[in-house]
Amino acid sequence: MKKLIVVMALVLSLAACKDDASVSQKAGSAISGTAADFVAGLGEGVDKRMTVILQADPALATRGLTVTQGKSRGMGSKNAAVYVVADKPFKGKLVARALDGEGTEIGRSVVEEEFAADDARYVSFTFNEEMDSQLVRTYALSAR
Repeated sequence: MKKLIVVMALVLSLAACKDDASVSQKAGSAISGTAADFVAGLGEGVDKRMTVILQADPALATRGLTVTQGKSRGMGSKNAAVYVVADKPFKGKLVARALDGEGTEIGRSVVEEEFAADDARYVSFTFNEEMDSQLVRTYALSAR
């Protein structure tokens, strides 16, 4: 509603201007700019809501792994994806523990992965159906 008021104010202000551009061109530009800003803001909001807090075990670094970002797959989803960068070859299990607000483990997922040196990709973790994903506040990652 506020954006509509702003757009209407812009249209009226532009109508009072006496330069070469038509009012419809000015209004169209103002509306399309506002729409583009809205869509960009919406995308950023969704991206931020999907981002999860990660706790990486310091032992990952000794194995040549760095975790940079984690994302949930959406509200109510039992899946999370974590971006892992490997400086050196790695073959083994990656463990993601879902923690609630008090740091209590409420879910666990283990995946077998293999990385070459200077490799990177998202690793997907699937948790048990019984886990309440809305309680998850942090994912703790480690390697076996």
